[in-house]
Amino acid sequence: MAAKKILSYSRFILGAFLGIYLILVWMYFKDNARQLTSSGLLLWFVAIPLLLLGTIMALLWWQKKLDKQASKNSDSLDDISNKTESAKQPDTYQVFIFSRVCLPEGDSWSEVIDNDEDLTLLSDDLTDFDGLPILVKPITRLTDAASLPYQYISKGLEDSDWDVDTSDEDESRSERMAGLNDTTLRLCSLIHEQLTLSDEIWSVLAEHFYQHHQQDNMQSNSAAHIHPEWQQHYLVSAKEGNRDETMATAPTVRLSNLPIYLCLPASADSASLISVITEQLATYGIPETALSFTTIATDDTDATNDRVSEATTANPAEFINRHIISLSQSAAPDICLMLIADSQISEEWLDSHLYSNQTANVIPTEAGAMLVFFNKAAQDLLNIETSTSILLTEIDTPNDRDKETHTSNRLSNNRRYLNHLTTIQKLLIDNTLSLSPTNTAALNTVNKPTTKADDADSKTNVALSDLSITAISDINPSNQPYDMSVYMNFLDAFIAQGALVNERHLGHYMPLNHWLKPFISLSLFVDLVENDQQESDSVFLITQHKHCTMLWLADASQQSES
Repeated sequence: MAAKKILSYSRFILGAFLGIYLILVWMYFKDNARQLTSSGLLLWFVAIPLLLLGTIMALLWWQKKLDKQASKNSDSLDDISNKTESAKQPDTYQVFIFSRVCLPEGDSWSEVIDNDEDLTLLSDDLTDFDGLPILVKPITRLTDAASLPYQYISKGLEDSDWDVDTSDEDESRSERMAGLNDTTLRLCSLIHEQLTLSDEIWSVLAEHFYQHHQQDNMQSNSAAHIHPEWQQHYLVSAKEGNRDETMATAPTVRLSNLPIYLCLPASADSASLISVITEQLATYGIPETALSFTTIATDDTDATNDRVSEATTANPAEFINRHIISLSQSAAPDICLMLIADSQISEEWLDSHLYSNQTANVIPTEAGAMLVFFNKAAQDLLNIETSTSILLTEIDTPNDRDKETHTSNRLSNNRRYLNHLTTIQKLLIDNTLSLSPTNTAALNTVNKPTTKADDADSKTNVALSDLSITAISDINPSNQPYDMSVYMNFLDAFIAQGALVNERHLGHYMPLNHWLKPFISLSLFVDLVENDQQESDSVFLITQHKHCTMLWLADASQQSES
């Protein structure tokens, strides 16, 4: 690089010197024409200018030679890099998902996608700067919080005996309700609706925890009728003498607990919502001791959130990496529940967002998404019929230095998304829209997982011209025009090969909540795969995050088995 600069500066200096030289010589001999002889003419006006011009041309040739050599080296490095990247395909993880979504449009894919009604209403309680009622988009089918069968709301945490019937029960309930803000009460109704829509999975989990609870009680209480002096001896001898029999009759694996990640706005009373969730799950038979809660604030869009501890995550991409991908790699049964709920129809939300330019044309709405993630071992253990097998592939997560280099550069972010889609396009077309897990712990060591995503066994050998594809994204067309253009070009590659492509874009739901945007899309995607498997031969979802892109592909092998 330094040599190129030196050559460029040298040519500039010599060119300027040649021009000045010719001017000075011409001016001199103009006034002293008698001194100019034939030999002088050749020397001053031919030989010396040609020498300088030749030197300039030589420097120009040298610089072009260096440029050509540098371009050749760069091309060779690019070829090596491309070969390395193509040789190492992204890892694919199998994860099972049970999901329910709650939107003003409905609770399922067909209800949401096919709903073209005007769901906006004039609020009776919320007004704008001029005192006029504002336009809102609520979920009208939610049960009012005052009518929910929660003893926590009716009597509060301070009442230890919930079975005592008091004469002032209605007054206590009103006082408890008055202590909760509008956002918390609305989220209470929203979460209750999501949990109620998921009765089947709570019944399965409750039965599992009950069986292991009964087994633990039988083992711990088996010495209850033995003489006290012999109980300890009996416990030790029974544990040693009957180990083989116990291993043969009892399951060797179990779910130890149910981690719950509660994604809420900061204005919500998370402690109260945790209490009502615990109470509702207890009605299904899931004990409080089996639950562990982690609260995640969804208001902050910046990943560097000072309030986020090591146990939580700052953004959806980190959550997927830390919990979902880690869960899928576990050989032991593993499960986690994610509950996302948000309501903008409250004074608290208006006070904090009404002055923002981002909300100038936004209609306050509300939404919720509930997703239960579990791995293959948990699916084999629980046998949840309503779960959906999904193949998750994370595309291009840069290292910390790359993040520092490209985060502030919007053009680099756009270029990164283009590169992500190019990788996904090659991955899907090369594998004919069929991947297999490449980085998961094998429960059966005899059947080792494939080491490449494009192994021959993973291909369907079906021509793209014979496939019907449903492609879903979390792009918001109104404020992501560049991403939309790139994504449509991405789909054109499948259309060019004869595939019938039906695209959907779901990024406009709750646009100010960066947690609901990808996970509402994922919930609707899972519902589509679960209930409408005959519509498309292949269904995939692409969710775009700050530094990476996630490909969620319906597991064709599991669909064919079912």
